[in-house]
Amino acid sequence: MKKVLFATSALVLSAGFASAEVAVSGDGRMGVIYDGNDAQFSSRARVRFNLTGESDAGLSFGGEFRVDQENYSDYPDSLRSAARGTAGAVWISGTYGKLSMGDTVSASENAIGDLYEVGYTDGTFAGDVEEISYLTGDGANTDQGPNILYEYTFENFSFFASASDGSNTSGPAVTGVGFGIDDEGNQVDTASTAWNVAGKYEAENFWVALGYAEHDDASEITLGAEGNFNNFSVKGIYADYSDRGIVFDDVTGDTAVEFDKTYGLSAAYQMDAILLEGFWRRDETKGVADGFDDDSFDSFGIGAEYDLGGGAVLAGGIVDTDYLDDTVADLGVKFKF
Repeated sequence: MKKVLFATSALVLSAGFASAEVAVSGDGRMGVIYDGNDAQFSSRARVRFNLTGESDAGLSFGGEFRVDQENYSDYPDSLRSAARGTAGAVWISGTYGKLSMGDTVSASENAIGDLYEVGYTDGTFAGDVEEISYLTGDGANTDQGPNILYEYTFENFSFFASASDGSNTSGPAVTGVGFGIDDEGNQVDTASTAWNVAGKYEAENFWVALGYAEHDDASEITLGAEGNFNNFSVKGIYADYSDRGIVFDDVTGDTAVEFDKTYGLSAAYQMDAILLEGFWRRDETKGVADGFDDDSFDSFGIGAEYDLGGGAVLAGGIVDTDYLDDTVADLGVKFKF
């Protein structure tokens, strides 16, 4: 099926754009999720378009988005879609690096990433607790318009820079998210630019990266490293936050608790068609209002995968996290087309 779709796309483009290509791919999954009380069936299928081209001068360009990202009704509050630049991404690449715009990850997330995923839903069944909450891209600026990401690599060193546009997504469906009221009672945009820079060094069997981000008064320093030794791999991440608050009072807007630190380790072992993975993560918060104390939250996860070949993988995972105050699990098959 993939070959038919790809051939059709290439045929359409061949008339006037010999250097352009549109590749159609997809992913799917089916299985069972246990939420701590009950087990439910869970399945999905998605189609992805990858567009690439090259100018006469050798400049590469392209874009990618999923079909479900064009279903505007799925995101009524933020009007997220690839057509509006708030889902998917487009990019241009040449001698001086790669520039992407759209729903891009931050500089730190591009350089460091997250802890290893477990389960056939890749962590979704447990709320994606393996994902680090980066200040830029994952933070309060997610309701803004297109983000921008720049990447440049020289020998073993890579440099990354990213920023939001400092303006919330506009449209009739936006109802107060990131907006305020002026003295005359008019709704005004209160968004501000979030920016992030990161550097990375890669050797033959390890890498280390450091990132720094700011958004309003909040800041973030992130350090990550990963090593690969024969069939083993291990990865560690540490993030230190400053003035990154969690608002509990919707009426006053007062911050009761602030994020303080996030750190964790993950490990994996690959043996032929079998992959074993696990992670541990701790989030520390500090109380800044009366009645709120410092606290910490732990999350543990283990999982296994068996490659069935042809793009099909049998996978399952178990996660225990303080955020859910329960142990959850999933088991199923995931596909790549």
